[in-house]
Amino acid sequence: MHSKPKRQKKGSIVVVACRVMEPELERVRQGKNHVEIRYLDQGLHRTPKDMAGVVQEQIDQAAKYADRIILGYGLCSNGIVGVTARQQGLIVPRCHDCIALFLGSPAAYKEVFEARPGTYYLTPGWVAEKKDPLGIVENDYTHRVGRETAFWVMEEELKHYTHIALIDAGVSDPGPLRERAMENARIFKKEYQEIQGSMDYFKKIIQGPYADEDFFFIKPSSAIPQEIFLE
Repeated sequence: MHSKPKRQKKGSIVVVACRVMEPELERVRQGKNHVEIRYLDQGLHRTPKDMAGVVQEQIDQAAKYADRIILGYGLCSNGIVGVTARQQGLIVPRCHDCIALFLGSPAAYKEVFEARPGTYYLTPGWVAEKKDPLGIVENDYTHRVGRETAFWVMEEELKHYTHIALIDAGVSDPGPLRERAMENARIFKKEYQEIQGSMDYFKKIIQGPYADEDFFFIKPSSAIPQEIFLE
C-alpha cells in the first residue's frame, strides 16, 4: 500500500483509489498540492469481500484532517458496499465498474459494452502492476499450481471473452503497452482491440464538479448501499 504524505492545508482533498489508476490520476494531480491520493493494491478486486475493510481504514485515517474524501472505485463486485462516510461525507463515482472511469463516463462504458460485451479490458496501470492475464499467470498462479495448470486456469477464466482491448488515454508510452496487450491476445487466442480512453472522469475526481450524474454523495455516518447502483 502506498500513501502520499499528509497535507493539512485548507481545502484539502483525499482520494482513496485503486493503484491501477495511478498513471491517470497522477497526471491530473500535477500541481495540485492540496490533493492527496492513497493507493490500494489492485489485488483487492480479486477478493472483493476484503475491500470494504481496507478502504474504510484509509477513509478513517483521512477523516482526521481532510475537507473532502473521494473514492476512486466503482461498485467493484460489491466491494465498497458497507463503507461508511465520516463527518465529511463521501463522494463515490456513479459506476459499477472502474472501466467507466478510464472511458470517461458510465454512458461511454455502456456504449462499448453493448457493442462488444465479451471484452477483457487492459489499461496502463493494469499492465504496469502485472495484473493482465499473463501477469497473473506468471506472478501468481504459476507459483501455486505450476505453469501448465496456471495457463489452463486462466484460459477457463477467459473462455467467455472474445476480445482483449487496450484502453489508452495517452498517459504512457503506447509501444510497450500495445506489445504486452497484443501478446495477451495472441497467447489466449482473443481478438485484439484498442480503445481511445478519456481523462474526463479522473479530472472530475480530482477537481470536480461532483455532479449528480457522475457521483453519489454519501451523507455523514451513512454506509454505501448496493441499491443506489441498481436504480
